[in-house]
Amino acid sequence: MDITKQDFGRFVTERRHTTGLTQRELAGRLHVTESAVSKWERGLSYPDITLVAQLAGELGITAQELISASEDRLGRAERRDARSYRQWRGAVLWTTLGCYAAAILTCFIVNLSVEHTLSWFWPVLPAVVLAFSLTTLPLLPVPRPGWTALVGATVSLGSLLLVVWVSYASGPWFAVACAAILFGMLVVFGPIWLWLWELPAPLANHRAALALGIDTIGLLALLLVIFVSIGRTDLWLWPVLALAGIGLVPVWLIALTTRYLPLSGLGRAAVVVALCGVLVFAVDLAVDWVLESDRDGALDLARWDPVTISANVQFLVLVGLLLLAAVLGLVAGVRRRLDFGRVG
Repeated sequence: MDITKQDFGRFVTERRHTTGLTQRELAGRLHVTESAVSKWERGLSYPDITLVAQLAGELGITAQELISASEDRLGRAERRDARSYRQWRGAVLWTTLGCYAAAILTCFIVNLSVEHTLSWFWPVLPAVVLAFSLTTLPLLPVPRPGWTALVGATVSLGSLLLVVWVSYASGPWFAVACAAILFGMLVVFGPIWLWLWELPAPLANHRAALALGIDTIGLLALLLVIFVSIGRTDLWLWPVLALAGIGLVPVWLIALTTRYLPLSGLGRAAVVVALCGVLVFAVDLAVDWVLESDRDGALDLARWDPVTISANVQFLVLVGLLLLAAVLGLVAGVRRRLDFGRVG
């Protein structure tokens, strides 16, 4: 929108009244004549370009607002919010830093004064550092604050577990706990790492399968650490590895179907629902086979007692999911025909 001299003059007059200045006072601050200010406000002339920044400052607005003869309310709100956020961030940062420093110093003095040595202070120290890494470290001006906080939290948590293991409760649990932490990080942050890394062209389009493959290897490694720690490596290959494989098959099937099957969204949903129905029976049968246990239940929809209820429920779930898959597939087919008809 074009701004006329009259629009500019009215805007300057409104802002001057808002700031409580007279024409003479404004002219004195700008080192111009009162007549010049009067001409601006009456729409007879514009101020010299060298006066724009100073005039905007005296009127309490930005140079852009002065030139456009309108208040940037949205921009002011954003700047106000940004200023409030910086104030809140600073308050949280210094408050938490002070609290953590006071907690560490207090525990150090109390432990040393009462027991004349440092004992329970050592578990407290990494615990406080862990809290600091999760709450305050991301607010500091450090490179990549999110990843820095993650590394700090992981190191401090590992240090806390190590102190407890050395001082209070030795045993195989420490290795299991560390492996579980690493596996959790792999599951949560592995896909993010893969997304951030520049992978070669053949692999760039298969990040989902890569992430799932890495998680699978991590799970098998975690199970190995657990059974090595408890001294039962004979169970890892069979039946543990077999049971883990049975549990992973549905995850892999659903993930690959969702990612690679060349169907519409409804078509893939139909296939996934049908797979879930089939897997209700298949997984249960596979687990019974690995554990060499006989199925106690028997399918009989006319009877609902402890002997038949499990098989009956599984059968009804299977039928319900297959019917739902059929409906989704039908809808997907109809939509595809309609889309082809529109294109034709």
